[in-house]
Amino acid sequence: MPNDDLDDLLLSAARQRIDPSEALLDRVIADALALQPRPVALYPSPAPRPGLLARLALALGGGPVLAGVCTAAVAGLMLGYFSPTTYDYLTSGLTGTEAIDLFPTTDFLSSEG
Repeated sequence: MPNDDLDDLLLSAARQRIDPSEALLDRVIADALALQPRPVALYPSPAPRPGLLARLALALGGGPVLAGVCTAAVAGLMLGYFSPTTYDYLTSGLTGTEAIDLFPTTDFLSSEG
């Protein structure tokens, strides 16, 4: 088949209009409607009631206030329970330095004259 014949055949096919059948259009519309998202309920369900700890935190002023109160309680328990030597141990561990006695044998501040 020469190229001119093929061009004529494609041109005549392009001029013919083929309409889809009504059954095909009905099936396409039914499929499209089935895939549409469902509408959201206008009245959402009520929020769940907060628990006991959440109500306690709200009564004290919220989460940051409750964190501060808990920190103060832990610090108070630590101050009341540990001995002073433990404080020295804890503070030297935090700073990474140890106390150094520069004049171990001389007490020049309390001596006279």
